[in-house]
Amino acid sequence: MKKPKIVGAEAERDRPPSMKERARKARHEAYVRAKEHKKNDPRTLLLKEKAKRIRREASAKAKERRKNDPKEIARKETAKKERREATKRATTQRKDAASAAKKAERATKDAQLNVRFVGVA
Repeated sequence: MKKPKIVGAEAERDRPPSMKERARKARHEAYVRAKEHKKNDPRTLLLKEKAKRIRREASAKAKERRKNDPKEIARKETAKKERREATKRATTQRKDAASAAKKAERATKDAQLNVRFVGVA
């Protein structure tokens, strides 16, 4: 279905809408009303609320089940241990890198001092 052609603004104001235009407008208004009604329908709202409640309860049950599951507890403990070990390794690597940098800096300073003193003597 095509939209009516607009010849000019004056022509639109002067003439009343045709049957086709009125029917199109009525269909559109009926569609909008139905959409609004469907959105605010109490039965649909109840169903949505019920579905939300069921999902919440199911996720709470699953969470409780996971909390008490021995496999899940063991997995959490191993993950915690791995994180601790990784943190320790990272700390020692940072400290080693810092001490190596300091040693290299000291060695270059000592070498420069030795060159100066050897050159003076």
